[in-house]
Amino acid sequence: MSEKNELFEFETEGDSITVKPSGELVMTNADNYDLKQMPISKDTKKITLDLENVERYDTYLLAFIFRIEKMCKEKEIEFELIGVDTDMQSYLDLLMPKEEIEPEEEEKGSKFVLKVENFGNNIKTQLSDIHDFVEFFGILATKAMKLIFKPLSMRWEDFPAQVFRSGVMALPITMLIVFLIGLITGYQGATQLKRFGADMFIADLIGISITRELSPLMVAILVAGRSGSAFAAEIGSMKVTDEINAMTSMGYDKYEFLVLPRVLAVVLSMPFIVMICNVVGLFGGLIAAISTLDITVISYVNRLEMSLTYGDIASGLIKSIFFGFVISSIGCYKGLKVEGGADSVGRMTTSSVVAAVFMIILSDAIFTFIFQAIGI
Repeated sequence: MSEKNELFEFETEGDSITVKPSGELVMTNADNYDLKQMPISKDTKKITLDLENVERYDTYLLAFIFRIEKMCKEKEIEFELIGVDTDMQSYLDLLMPKEEIEPEEEEKGSKFVLKVENFGNNIKTQLSDIHDFVEFFGILATKAMKLIFKPLSMRWEDFPAQVFRSGVMALPITMLIVFLIGLITGYQGATQLKRFGADMFIADLIGISITRELSPLMVAILVAGRSGSAFAAEIGSMKVTDEINAMTSMGYDKYEFLVLPRVLAVVLSMPFIVMICNVVGLFGGLIAAISTLDITVISYVNRLEMSLTYGDIASGLIKSIFFGFVISSIGCYKGLKVEGGADSVGRMTTSSVVAAVFMIILSDAIFTFIFQAIGI
């Protein structure tokens, strides 16, 4: 038995129905293809959709197929699709959602074995990171040596801007923090020294702690948060947008063009920032001393001259140079490690700050033992 209207033709044979749409199966004709017209009964076991007579189609074709297929699933009726030519099949393959292939379930081992595997994978990842950083450091050292003999190999146009952003722009926040550290150290120290009548030694406490430890350490941590993260984000964004690949294809070296100016700017800026912060920190300690103890400005300054040595100041400056190298190199390295999109940029930026702060504190401890061993 066959039923036909303007756009539909239904052929019923036993418990099977063949649906033959014709004409233009497009979105503008969607209202004309009403599935309620189908002569479905309780005895219907199979529905066949024949698309042979469809002359034109768009994305509504896939929606139409899904509607009939969904209806068949709900009514537990077998569904079959026929009359699809090569072009239509290619179009459907393009629109059809891809089925995710479920991975074969691996045999689950014991919890101990899984923990050992995870531990091994973590160690492997860490060793790979160490290898990559050593390779990065080697390339950077090679480019730095080349810079000595060929100064024009680096892009010097970026150097003043990097010094301004990494050094000059960092001064306000670093000066404020070290001033507060000096003030707090002075107040805390004054409370204890006053008990023993050792008011004059407040200058020794503040002078040595600020110049040897607190000033270079706090400046390094703040610069790591400012400049280190900025380097990772800048270079990472350039890598995501393929700017670095474009530079390489044009013959520019990414180390000479991007990394060296940033590293050199931070390394040279750090000692000057620390020197200025030393003065500000000592001034903060002076305010605490004269406001809580029976001490004058002249006696405070005279005691500083007696207690502070060139070794105290030099140790802080040496640390600051190394800290600057650690901060800038880790920031640039993490930026070059970015892969993928914005998520990777965020992760590497965070990782650069964490790694830099860890290396700063670790190297500070190592410097402390070295300076004590050589008598500085």
